[in-house]
Amino acid sequence: MRILLCLLSEQHVPNLLSVHHFKPDRLVLVETGEMRRRHAAEHLLGALEAGSLDYTDRHEVQPLEHEDSLPEVRRALQEAFGRHPSAEWIVNLTGGTKPMSIAAFMFFSVMDASSIYLSGREPNLIRWMDGSKVEPCDYRPSIAEFLAGYGFPSRKPPEKVAEAEERARGWWDLARVLATQSTADGLIRFEDDRERGKARDRGFDLERRHLEPGAIADPDLLRAINMHFGLAEQDGVPTGKLDKYQTQFLLGGWLEVFIWGLLDRHRDALDIWDVRLGLEPTSPDTRVGNDFDVAFMHRYRLWMVECKTGSQEHDPGGDILYKVEAVIRQFRALHVRTALATTSDFLTDPRTGTIREGHRNRAASYGCALVTRDQVRAMAEADDPVDLIREALGLR
Repeated sequence: MRILLCLLSEQHVPNLLSVHHFKPDRLVLVETGEMRRRHAAEHLLGALEAGSLDYTDRHEVQPLEHEDSLPEVRRALQEAFGRHPSAEWIVNLTGGTKPMSIAAFMFFSVMDASSIYLSGREPNLIRWMDGSKVEPCDYRPSIAEFLAGYGFPSRKPPEKVAEAEERARGWWDLARVLATQSTADGLIRFEDDRERGKARDRGFDLERRHLEPGAIADPDLLRAINMHFGLAEQDGVPTGKLDKYQTQFLLGGWLEVFIWGLLDRHRDALDIWDVRLGLEPTSPDTRVGNDFDVAFMHRYRLWMVECKTGSQEHDPGGDILYKVEAVIRQFRALHVRTALATTSDFLTDPRTGTIREGHRNRAASYGCALVTRDQVRAMAEADDPVDLIREALGLR
């Protein structure tokens, strides 16, 4: 029987990768009091289940009350080993406190066990601590696995996410047209917020009065809208019934569709995976939902892109940056990376065309990449936008 022993800590990905790599018959999870309060073992098992590995009946939790005491750590390890002395043991030393890692290495080095380690710089490489070998781990966890490991469920069912992505796939060409011609102005206007809210929830009958002057002046854009949404044409203007999803797209949702489709199309070249649209992870403590316009995995970290269109006249101070920080604050310990993509003018200084110093400094303090309208247009117009995407999002 092969047993993998994991030292639980705040970061579950190294343990998750080692389980997928070795596929042990049984798991032994060393859990301190603090990790027990954080439900670390429960969350790791949930993340494994999200990745189609069920260890519900093939694991045991080894409690450890004094994680900084070498004798106490040794006692806990002896207790765990004593239950399976004849098994083949693999010990992941990546997690836990330093005394836990030291004690585990000392204890198992005389037990003919394999002690391994995964570094933050090269998280996909499994290193044997005796220097005998290094093995690449090919497994790439999904966003769902990443979040489950921290106890973040999703409000939106997977089938709803898949439906939204299927719609977006059919509308991406139109989103790209909108991106190449994007301005600070919107496409659709309503008499008041009540009419706007009703249209977002139920759809509406598109008439000439609903189109902004800039949209009416662009016949290529009108033809693209008409073709994708099957609208009738009256005096050169598309008219007809739009459902709520089409309405939300024209009211600004096109930007997240464009960014999502752009990343998904170039995921291999960018070395990213699991590019998702419209996820709604929920905080395990407050059960407050968050909206991730676009999310993906890169270098075993979660990345989130917030998308904003329109003039943002209500937000001249760039308070949307505070919203990004408020959302991501709940995920700070998860090392989530963020970006804000916008077609608004609020980010840039009209005299220089560069990002305003205050916004740049605030975004830098949040670790948030800022993607301007000019960058959005350049990515939409480029035949090969990979380098532009890397630069805009800060991908390395």
